Amino acid sequence: MSVGNKKKSKRRQTRKPRVKDLLDFIEAYSGKLGREVFQFLLKRGEEVSDEELKEKLGVEREDELRRVLYELHSLGPVVYRRVHVLEQNRYIFMWKVDVNLVNQALLQRKREVLERLRMRLNYEENTTFYVCPRCGNRLSFEEAMEHDFTCPRCGEMLVYEDNSDVKEVLRRLVNELEKEIEVEERALYAN
Repeated sequence: MSVGNKKKSKRRQTRKPRVKDLLDFIEAYSGKLGREVFQFLLKRGEEVSDEELKEKLGVEREDELRRVLYELHSLGPVVYRRVHVLEQNRYIFMWKVDVNLVNQALLQRKREVLERLRMRLNYEENTTFYVCPRCGNRLSFEEAMEHDFTCPRCGEMLVYEDNSDVKEVLRRLVNELEKEIEVEERALYAN
């Protein structure tokens, strides 16, 4: 394989999320219990009832466990199946991680972050800001005008803020995330 082909094949490969990054993301989304539940389900690799999860993880409150399971389900990578137990005449829920959905869920979250970054960039590009040199209070031109260009917190005169650095950082983040999403979409939908 030539050097050019190696570069192309590396570009086509999607960067697989590291498990630690994924667990950190899940913890930020649904807390420490969410991380523990997801990690347990991921290691187990097969369906587990919520009752068994409660017992194995030592969770005291069943409602808290169910809340976390439903959050993980809404996030995407955790799926469930409802099973009717005839002897007890009730339903139990069997939960597992669907590894095929993990990348799709992360890609969807990246799209949401990209949209928020675009909105913030648009706001920064279309708004003139004034800032208080004493307390750092930041106001739009309209807000500053309403307060006669004095800080509503401390009374200091507001000064014009050059936000070109902020806009540049946001543009760079948007561009990087767009490229990352494009590469991951191609890899995900090529399969």
